[in-house]
Amino acid sequence: MGLAEDLLSQAPHLVALDPKRPKQASLRRAISTSYYAVFHLLTANAALRFIPKRPVGLIPRVERAFSHREMKQACFAFNRRPLVDPLRTLLDKSLSDELRSIAVAFIDLQEERHKADYDTGAVFSRPATLAILARADAVFANWRAIESTDEATVFLAPLAFAARWSK
Repeated sequence: MGLAEDLLSQAPHLVALDPKRPKQASLRRAISTSYYAVFHLLTANAALRFIPKRPVGLIPRVERAFSHREMKQACFAFNRRPLVDPLRTLLDKSLSDELRSIAVAFIDLQEERHKADYDTGAVFSRPATLAILARADAVFANWRAIESTDEATVFLAPLAFAARWSK
């Protein structure tokens, strides 16, 4: 099991630490962990798709170069209707529901992670936290459905190359 999957499976454990009255810190960490599960799912897949396996150590180094902000901006582009170039010219058809869902969920999960990590006035409930975790689970399921497609490759490219992608 990779880091992304480990994080995804860890998040519900954090929610369940105190079954009667979960601590805010546990709920916040669960939300943050679920976002990082998705982040690492996408960065690992992009690095494996675009970077050679040798020399050893190159792929993890490349994974560290991804920018959360730039990935979020790239996801906005996949939620635009109609798609703009270069996306429109690279995709033979309209985006699948799965890919559009992944892009929207990444944006939403990142915003929830920021709230959980930085908004000390925010209060989280177990049901709301579980709903956020379910969004991360859905990203993994949707990714499995499209990961071997051309549209998945086109999605990963701007996540990896960010601002340089539009040139």
